[in-house]
Amino acid sequence: MTKIRIAVADDQTLFLEGLVNLLGTNPEYELVAQAQNGRIMLEQIKTLETPPDIALIDMNMPEMNGVELNAVLHREYPSVKVIVLSVHGEERYMSKMIEAGACGYLKKNCETSELFQTITSTYQLGFYFNKDAVNAMRNAVHHRKTGIQNMNNIPISLTERELLILKMICNELTNAEIGEKLFISNRTVDGHRTNLLGKIGCKNTAGLVIFAIKYGIFELQF
Repeated sequence: MTKIRIAVADDQTLFLEGLVNLLGTNPEYELVAQAQNGRIMLEQIKTLETPPDIALIDMNMPEMNGVELNAVLHREYPSVKVIVLSVHGEERYMSKMIEAGACGYLKKNCETSELFQTITSTYQLGFYFNKDAVNAMRNAVHHRKTGIQNMNNIPISLTERELLILKMICNELTNAEIGEKLFISNRTVDGHRTNLLGKIGCKNTAGLVIFAIKYGIFELQF
């Protein structure tokens, strides 16, 4: 069985130890790094043969905080999927980190079941957004923008076919499944996906889902 390789960064010793022990109870997970700030986590990741699959990071840490760490991981280790664990439940913190590339955002008082669900879903699908995160993304758009804009705040428009394929991607359909439903080849679907990434200005499926949720193109069910 391939285990999900996880790195953890939090400056609160008791919380860090508790989180490490909790992750150890799940046989599907393998802890590969644990640190009390972003700088130490990056040093540990450099010693690994391959980067971790998931990075659980706190927002407030000395030397290098979660905002800075997320930016470095996003730039230097794009395969690492970042999940933020924070005491900050305000929507401005959530939307800021998600727009900066985080694939999930949980409050530290979340249930163990939600933490495990977030880790597994993010590993398998590339993202996990709960109701609080979805509301934060929607409200950020409502307060700041009018019309559809890409990640660089440039107005864009999507064709009906692009909108349909985007909804299918959000519903976790593969290229083969989308092609079968639309009677087109996998290569054509991949071309549409590439065009969507370019138009919207994101790098992965999580970015497409974030965009679709923010603008009401896709509705997550809770």
